[in-house]
Amino acid sequence: MDVTIKDKKENASLNRQELFCEVTFDKAMPSRKQLREAICAATGVPPELLVIVSAKGGFGTAKAVVEAHAYKDKGALSVERRYLLVRDGLLEKQKKAAKAAPAKK
Repeated sequence: MDVTIKDKKENASLNRQELFCEVTFDKAMPSRKQLREAICAATGVPPELLVIVSAKGGFGTAKAVVEAHAYKDKGALSVERRYLLVRDGLLEKQKKAAKAAPAKK
């Protein structure tokens, strides 16, 4: 799997870098975990500070366009959308409390 960083934008107000990468692969589209590991290896960012925002692969091609956010520290991750953190395995999904059944009359 080859990772090419097409664009890197510094977002100082949110304390992160916004990365736009092109990933080429041999077989099936890599998982989010594999994409994160490959991007971390290419950029030197720790895996717990990188969030995959989107990964779009074209039908019949061996390329994907990936958008990722690389944060400076764990505190800066609080601005990221919660479902993305859960999807990438950085947070656990909150379980909803069971609703109490209404009393029978």
